[in-house]
Amino acid sequence: MTPIQIVEFLDSRGWSAEIVEKSQIDDLVDVNLEGLFKCVDGRLSDNDGMQGPKVLGGVYGIAATREVLDLEGLGAIVSEVADAGYVPSVHGDDHAHPAPMGCGFFKLWSLGQLPGLEPPNYDSEQGQSQVLSVGGVYETLEGSHSESKVMINLVPKTTLMPQNDQRFVVDAWITGEFELDVPTYLTLAVETVERLNGPKVAQIIVE
Repeated sequence: MTPIQIVEFLDSRGWSAEIVEKSQIDDLVDVNLEGLFKCVDGRLSDNDGMQGPKVLGGVYGIAATREVLDLEGLGAIVSEVADAGYVPSVHGDDHAHPAPMGCGFFKLWSLGQLPGLEPPNYDSEQGQSQVLSVGGVYETLEGSHSESKVMINLVPKTTLMPQNDQRFVVDAWITGEFELDVPTYLTLAVETVERLNGPKVAQIIVE
């Protein structure tokens, strides 16, 4: 999908979307090897590795887009992400019960609330255990959502770090690195934000 097609897709769903050049985004940074391959969630974390790609649910986003539904497949994706030079992760938060259900994307996916997407055959605690068992990381996010916009980043190997003024960060360039179907991935991202009652305001960052 081109940036214009993304804007048109969002407009068709009642969003307000604009294309911005990377020079207009002051805090766009290069990803580094210590940064987590982490969720698009805008909340602050107990982990310092925030300079990695932001992906739906962390490694769950790849699994869901590819319709990989078992723990063995999830483990293989964790290894794939690590082999690509990133720190694979999933997350929960400090008030969900059980804690790993604090990931809104995984919660929607596991409860069958994302249209056209079959739920995984494991729960949040089993997923957390599998990710940790093959060398991934689990982070705990803090507080409540207060995202005011969605940043869809198309500039390769760059990201935005969480801040007090929350925003969802979707580093959509990872679709090319992991051979993900772009319309499927972006539709999942949009559905997730909408079903979490997030803001229908987006900026698409381009070179």
